Amino acid sequence: GGVREGWLSRLVFLAVALLSVWKISYNAWIFPAWQGQEQEMKFEFKKLGPLDEAVLELADLTIICGENNTGKTYVTYAVYGFLRSWRSSLQRMLAQEIENSVKANGAYQFDLHKMFHGKLNQYLSKLCKRYIHDLPGAFATKRNYFDDVQMTLSVDEKLEISEKPFQRTIGGGPAGKVVATLSKESGSHMLELLIADDSLFSPFNDLDQFVADAITEIVFSPLLPDAHISSAERTGVVIFLKELDIARTRLLKALNSMDSKELQKSPYRLLRAMRTTGYAWPVEDNVEFIRQLEEMGKQVGPFAEENPAILEAFDSIIGGSYKVIKDQGLVYQSKDDENSRFSMNESSSCVRALLDVGFYLRCKAKPGDLFIIDEPELNLHPRNQRAFARLIAKMVNAGIKVLVTTHSDYMIKEFNTLIMLAQRAPHTQAMQEKHGYVNEELLNPERVRLYMTGTEKINTLKPAKIYPDRGIEVTTFDTTIDEMNTIQDEILYGGEL
Repeated sequence: GGVREGWLSRLVFLAVALLSVWKISYNAWIFPAWQGQEQEMKFEFKKLGPLDEAVLELADLTIICGENNTGKTYVTYAVYGFLRSWRSSLQRMLAQEIENSVKANGAYQFDLHKMFHGKLNQYLSKLCKRYIHDLPGAFATKRNYFDDVQMTLSVDEKLEISEKPFQRTIGGGPAGKVVATLSKESGSHMLELLIADDSLFSPFNDLDQFVADAITEIVFSPLLPDAHISSAERTGVVIFLKELDIARTRLLKALNSMDSKELQKSPYRLLRAMRTTGYAWPVEDNVEFIRQLEEMGKQVGPFAEENPAILEAFDSIIGGSYKVIKDQGLVYQSKDDENSRFSMNESSSCVRALLDVGFYLRCKAKPGDLFIIDEPELNLHPRNQRAFARLIAKMVNAGIKVLVTTHSDYMIKEFNTLIMLAQRAPHTQAMQEKHGYVNEELLNPERVRLYMTGTEKINTLKPAKIYPDRGIEVTTFDTTIDEMNTIQDEILYGGEL
């Protein structure tokens, strides 16, 4: 008996070990883009618009849903605004520290491990406090509207400085020669500035921005992704593309706020007044991106080159493709008839609603980005809502983080299907093959977060439960659907059941 028990325990141990190896190999095969991307950003808000308090942990796929006017857009805009502005704020913050380090050490050497080990969240906290002052501009609202807001951002304090070497140079010397070099050797934490000619730099301020920019790139960029937003106003932006000129809008608004005497006395006040447009940052950036589409139309970004199947999936949703044609400009071309080309005003609402998404994927997207889309279901038939959910899953598995706000039960159910199929059990594999799903669409539930806006005691974000075998539990939709089913049952069967 003892011998049998010994062999049995060994077999069990071997089976568990093989299962673990299989699970690791399977996850690396199905979810290659997720390997080593455990870093998550946790935002915490208090008194942000209608939200009393909220915690949002950004995963590879983050979904926010809930009723209207409950805070979804506030959270989305606040996150985007921070990721849009943190670089310039951090560089200003670092300038004084860089100067103090040089004075204390008498050399242009910076130990990045010593400067930032265990201090990442301290810097992020300071950045959040600075950003709160920018919130009125980010939302294009009154200065005192966000007086009571509190905001923090935290990440894993593990400091991972790139093993890759880093080098940048400053030119501009005689005959265009290099006058300064900033470098970090492979595997080193030391960043060193070598100056060819001190006489070319009278004040230290000529260099602090150079060093701060490098530190930002090496230490903080791996933690905070570049963000692109597709706002809910995108369809209107496309329709009024020619009329929407942010620079002109700024100028007209500034001129309207100043009389001629004031303008003659201090013309520089005009430039200061032109800093604001009256648009929230996400809308303003959406407008500017769409205005540049004809210029970037021929470009193909790194993400598009590596993932042509994702572009094909997008084109199948709109039933064609976007083209920039000489003497015609931006047009939509149907896949059924290559000779039929339509301007954006002549195209369907679906084609207009997804214009900036298509060009982002083709021209700008890169792995590591955060793509934010507000209500992707706008103007989409339920069939295309499902297809767009599968497109998002492909983007996520290819290395782009996605933040979605949605009212679409169709999209949530499709995400659920992709989560359930990811079990890779014999029956789910059979269903996957039967219904035409590919491995690149399957969603690892550990890398998905869904939040619902709720008003039980306080206005907040409530995390939803996610089950590998059933998907996401979304009560905000289920309650409404159950109510509709009950009403229809009563109509059919003549009264309460």
